Amino acid sequence: MRPNILLITSDQHRFDHLGSLGTPGFVTPNLDRMAREGVHFNRAYTPCPICTPTRVSLLTGQYPSRHGAYSIGVSLKPFPTVTLPSVLSAAGYHTALFGKHHFVRRDDEIEHISGMKNPPPEFWETWNGPYVGFDEFQANTGHTINNVPEAHYRLFLERAGVDYKPWFHVMRDDYSRFEVGRWDIPQEYHDSSWVAQVTNDYLHRRAETGQPWFCWASFQDPHEPMVCPDPWYSQVNPDELRLYEDYREGEFDDRHPIYRCMRESKFGRFDDGHGFPSCFGDFERKGIERDSLRATAGMVNFMDDRIGAIFKTLEETGQLENTLIVYTTDHGEMHGQHGLWGKGAAAYEGCQRVPLLAWAPGLIPATGKTEALANLVDLPRTFLNFAGVEEPTGLQGVDLGPVLRRETETVQDAVTVELRPTYETFYQQTLVTASHKLIVYQDTDDGELYDLDADPDQYRNLWSDAASRDTRDALVRRLVRLNLEREAHSQRRVSFA
Repeated sequence: MRPNILLITSDQHRFDHLGSLGTPGFVTPNLDRMAREGVHFNRAYTPCPICTPTRVSLLTGQYPSRHGAYSIGVSLKPFPTVTLPSVLSAAGYHTALFGKHHFVRRDDEIEHISGMKNPPPEFWETWNGPYVGFDEFQANTGHTINNVPEAHYRLFLERAGVDYKPWFHVMRDDYSRFEVGRWDIPQEYHDSSWVAQVTNDYLHRRAETGQPWFCWASFQDPHEPMVCPDPWYSQVNPDELRLYEDYREGEFDDRHPIYRCMRESKFGRFDDGHGFPSCFGDFERKGIERDSLRATAGMVNFMDDRIGAIFKTLEETGQLENTLIVYTTDHGEMHGQHGLWGKGAAAYEGCQRVPLLAWAPGLIPATGKTEALANLVDLPRTFLNFAGVEEPTGLQGVDLGPVLRRETETVQDAVTVELRPTYETFYQQTLVTASHKLIVYQDTDDGELYDLDADPDQYRNLWSDAASRDTRDALVRRLVRLNLEREAHSQRRVSFA
C-alpha cells in the first residue's frame, strides 16, 4: 500500500512554542507525541519569513527567487501548473486542501479560486475544487478578528444559523491588529474547529476508497491579532509565561539600517508605495506583552486539541499506521524579542526558524529531536520520494527521507532563507549552518555573522570582527556555492546540439 500523506500547517508559529521544549504556557500533547514518537527537526527553517512565498514554496518545492512569488501582495501570472498536489494526483493520489491558502494576494484569492470576481453565495454550496492541483478544496481567508468569513467557511457559519458578524471586528469597522486577549467566538465556530471538522470528514470518506491520499490541513492560528476563545484563553496562567528579552540599548548600531527602521516602524526608502511587510517596533504593544503571549499560547493549545481530533480519526479509520504526518508553519514571530514583533526582515531565529515534526507510526522509527538542518522547501521532494512518485524537474529542496528513516544524521550542511519583501528596494539572504548564521544584503557590502553556539539569541554581530574574518569569508563562499547548487533547471538536455 502506498502511504498517505497528511500535511498540517499553521501560520506564524514560533519554533519554541511547543510543550515538548518546556516553554511555559504551551500545553501541546498531540504535537509533543509527534515529537516524541517521530522526528522533531529542531533546526528547521523557512525559505522566506513571509506567508505567500513560503506557501508557494510548499506547493512547488522551489525557493521564492525561482517560483517568483517573492512577497505578499504578489499574484503569479501564470500560476505554476506543476505543483506537489498535481504531481501526486497524476500518480494516482487523491489530493485535498482545507483552510488557509494565501498563494496569491488577498484581493485576488476569491477570483483565483473561483474564476469570478464575485461568485454568488450558492457557488460554494456545490464547488469544492479542483484548485492548483488539489482535487478537492475548501477555503477560508483572513486571521481571527480581522477575518471576513469567505467561501466554504462562511457557508459553514451560515448553515449553522449563527449571526457571526459581531465576532469579526473588521466587519464592524473597529478592527485593530494590536487587539489582544479573549475572543467571544464560541470555539465550535472558530476556524480551527472548522478546519479539523472538514479534514475529519475527508478522512472518513477516503478510508472507504483504498486510494492513497495527500491532504493539507491548513490552520490560521496563531497569527495576530492575538485573540483566543475560551476555555483556551482562560486556561493559560499568565503568571507562568516567560517573556522574551526586549531591545538592548545600541544593539542595532552595527546592523543594516532596516533594523532601526523596524524598531521605529518607519521604513522610508525601503517602502515601495504599498507598505513594507516586516517586523515592527514594540511601542504599540507596550503593556500588553503578557496578554499577547497568553492569547498565543491559548491559540496553539486549542489548535493542538483539534489536531488531536484528526489523529483520533486516523486511528478510528485504520489509516494511522500507513500515513506520514508532518506538522509545520510558514514562518515564526518575534513576540517582543529584541523589541520587535511580527515576521520579516529581522534575521533572527524567532522569524526564520520553524517547528517541523514528522510522525508515521508504522513507517518511520521514533527518533525524537534531531539537529539535522532542514528547510520547508525540502518537503515536496521528501513527500514525492516517500510516496515513490517520480520527481518533476525544477525541485530545489533535498530529500529528508534518510533522516526520517534514521539512515543518516543529516543530509545537508547548510540551508538558506530568502527575503525580498519589496522587489526594488530590499533583498536579504541568510545562510545557516550547524554553528553559524551569515546574512548578506543586496544594497550594502556590510552584513551579519553570528556564532549560534556561543550567541544563540544573536546579540553579537561578528561581521567586522578580525578573529572571525576567515569564518565569514568561508561562509560567503558556501552561500555562493549553495546558490549555484540549487539553480533548478526546467528541461533536461537530450542531445549534443
